[in-house]
Amino acid sequence: MRGLQAIADRKPRPRPFIDIASLPWDQPEFSRHFLRTATRGAQYTQREIAFLQHCGVLAPDRQILDLACGGGRHSLAMAQHGAEVTGLDVGPAAIASARRRAARAGLPVAFMQGDVRHLAFDAAFDAVTFLFGCFTEMTREDAQTCLNGVARSLRPGGWFVLDVFAPRFFADLDGMQEWWVGRDFIAGRFPQLVLTEYFYYARSKTYARRDFICNANTGEIHTFGVSGQAYTLRDLSRMFEAAGLTPVLTCGDWDGSEAGRDSELYIVVAQKAVASFPDESHVREGTDDVESARQ
Repeated sequence: MRGLQAIADRKPRPRPFIDIASLPWDQPEFSRHFLRTATRGAQYTQREIAFLQHCGVLAPDRQILDLACGGGRHSLAMAQHGAEVTGLDVGPAAIASARRRAARAGLPVAFMQGDVRHLAFDAAFDAVTFLFGCFTEMTREDAQTCLNGVARSLRPGGWFVLDVFAPRFFADLDGMQEWWVGRDFIAGRFPQLVLTEYFYYARSKTYARRDFICNANTGEIHTFGVSGQAYTLRDLSRMFEAAGLTPVLTCGDWDGSEAGRDSELYIVVAQKAVASFPDESHVREGTDDVESARQ
């Protein structure tokens, strides 16, 4: 009963990044549960890979860094098309699963556990992808740090592809509540009643989601939350340019349709400027990081 009372007494409008933190991505148990219950299917991967091919980002022998790679669905698909792929994710279970899948498929993908906010590569990749990841689940400052690291990781003329849900997507969810009964979710496998709530704050373009998961066997309440920062295309353009990346294509869906006011998804393809080649020692350092991960 105390758990249910805590739900009844919850704060009506939690403040993103203050009252609600982020999901515990780096905890092994949560990482296993999330990977099992929230991984997208092959039909999504196929259309996303087709987009990367169509815009020329994915090609044979191209060295690609796949950020927030999860269980490796994009990384493995890109490797099947001949790319040399490095996948990075903060979740230990995600990386372990991706390595097992790569071994079973006979694909030489390098999977590394790491934080997208702390990229340590120097001019090591022809392209970087950040797809269906957690870009909006960082503060604006952390997101800019991530973009700066992406730009540093790319060789001159390299490509970056990012998809994010647009402010419209989060605004439409504001105030929604979902109650459902299940047996398997991010807290684990047991009979459970789940309450999910969504909040959006238009002035700051921030959002929050919180989940109360009641174990039907014990009455225990598990609480999870996500805070995030949404971006307009103008916001993204400014942040990209501050990192040294120039947006060259923006779409509102994976079919290549134009992004507009009613879009719920933004896909941005950006390029690092073609300039004089970086200092050779820096290039070697970045390449060594990748090669050591492959061994």
